[in-house]
Amino acid sequence: MKVVKKRLFAALSLTLVFAFLSVQMSGVCSEELSAEVEGKALSVITEVIGLDMTNYNVELYNHNSEIYGGVFREYVDYTLESAESEIRVMITFANNILIRWSIDPLEGSPLYAEPLAANTLDVTKDTLQRYQTYTSVPIVQEARNILDTITEIKTSNTTIGNLKMRITGNSIDWVRTINGLEFPTGLSIRLSNGIVDTFTDESSFYHIGSSDVNISREEAVRIAWEEAKTFTAIEIWLGNGYETFPFRVKEEPLIVRLQVGTANFTSYPYWYVWFVADPEVYSTTGVEVYMRADTGEISYSQTTGYYGVITDPDTPSVTTPDIPASPDTQPESDTNPPLTAYVIAGTAATAIALAVAAVALKKKRK
Repeated sequence: MKVVKKRLFAALSLTLVFAFLSVQMSGVCSEELSAEVEGKALSVITEVIGLDMTNYNVELYNHNSEIYGGVFREYVDYTLESAESEIRVMITFANNILIRWSIDPLEGSPLYAEPLAANTLDVTKDTLQRYQTYTSVPIVQEARNILDTITEIKTSNTTIGNLKMRITGNSIDWVRTINGLEFPTGLSIRLSNGIVDTFTDESSFYHIGSSDVNISREEAVRIAWEEAKTFTAIEIWLGNGYETFPFRVKEEPLIVRLQVGTANFTSYPYWYVWFVADPEVYSTTGVEVYMRADTGEISYSQTTGYYGVITDPDTPSVTTPDIPASPDTQPESDTNPPLTAYVIAGTAATAIALAVAAVALKKKRK
């Protein structure tokens, strides 16, 4: 039997919530830039991005570092100014490997050492060519081979072997297709105003832990139901103490989805099963269960609400897989964003909703 505690916070507690968020989201600090990292960053600007540094005054804007998921990340940001333009260049290294760069034109257009191609397809090809010259990452040549098969950048899917290129609007990314599932490679490009403004390559870190789907849909639903029905009560904090309310979910799940989940850059096939609350209890809408599709092991389960997950505030949080809703809803600029960002955002939204509910509850009780 699982009893979930759910507190209704007073509106004043939002101040504390946002103060907490500001601390959590400012986990990096400005640091002195070493000559080695500075040399690497400036090399990226000239050799990979292709900017004409002879026309710019270069000023270091910010330099931070952190260790996330066992990976040392270093962020170097520059401001480049000339009589014609001003741009911000942001570069990220992970374990001394270039994994991302982006440019943000603040005024005018970026000045390149070589004239840009006339169309965005050739601009993208030229960017990949410069990057391939700079690095020896194997996937880059495969990505270029697929680009050579199309005639323009437009929404489409193109596959060669098991590598699929997905173009959606101004975003391009590449995934591995195995057993009908799409596994992220960490390689993506974003275009804006005819230039590549963001380039991400984390393919050196991404791995496929397993691609086998050994658990059928029916078996996944059965396993998930055994887990979901253990959520039997919710304790609501009403100001003076907890009150317990019975809770259950309907046996027939509303959503059953086979998808790919990624945690610490390692991907597995997952079954996602969601059961609807019968009835809702203080905006607790149901129970979701994630299980490995190769082993049937339940990775985690939790109650859900309108603005995120509902968890016991007295229970320490558990690290869970970063499992996207579907391949089509991946963020454009980052295929493996920090899980903490999702958790914090969900916490803030839930706290806001609960604070409103608390006010309404007090009015009804008068």
